[in-house]
Amino acid sequence: MSEQVIQHLEKGRVIAILRGDFDGREAEIVSVLIDVGIRAVEVTLNSPHALESIHKLSLSFGSRIAVGAGTVMSVDDVRRAEANGARFIVSPNRDVKVIVETRRLGMFSLPGCYTPSEIVEALEAGADAIKIFPANTLGPAYVKAVRAPLGDIKLAPTGGVTPEKAREYFAAGAWAVGVGSELLNRELWNGDDLEPLRRRALEYAEAANAR
Repeated sequence: MSEQVIQHLEKGRVIAILRGDFDGREAEIVSVLIDVGIRAVEVTLNSPHALESIHKLSLSFGSRIAVGAGTVMSVDDVRRAEANGARFIVSPNRDVKVIVETRRLGMFSLPGCYTPSEIVEALEAGADAIKIFPANTLGPAYVKAVRAPLGDIKLAPTGGVTPEKAREYFAAGAWAVGVGSELLNRELWNGDDLEPLRRRALEYAEAANAR
């Protein structure tokens, strides 16, 4: 299962973060994201009906996209997410127990880290990649700097990532980026016309494909 998530992320390089109430329109929104090339969606567990949303998206889109759970803070959260179809687990922190349980259940582990020590500890515990959070307080230069001694590690900066900043992160060596309100702002999807959302998502897809 982890290998399929890796394939989706390496192809799309953007994790779209669904946090909050999307009025039951998650499937519509995800369809737009898939159309422009985004291949991973994270539903945060502090959102209304989060597990139900994960379940529905997993059933609706199957292998077309990787559906994961975010803001996962406990082993019980990991188990509930997996039972509802999540294929990757994202946390804002580095919790070894969460990482170990995620890997035991065959899911992709993406814990949040801030310092080089936290990154190394997470990788030693079995993390597949590292969410750099909050990335907006560190910036692209941090990604480049931390990869110099730690090698070719998979880093996914998250927090305040605009399309322009995404380009900078990728140029600095980021493996992926996590994007929330910068992409899924209610103003972009609240009406019948989802073209504003499509245009915004395309900006991120183009940033991910810029070499």
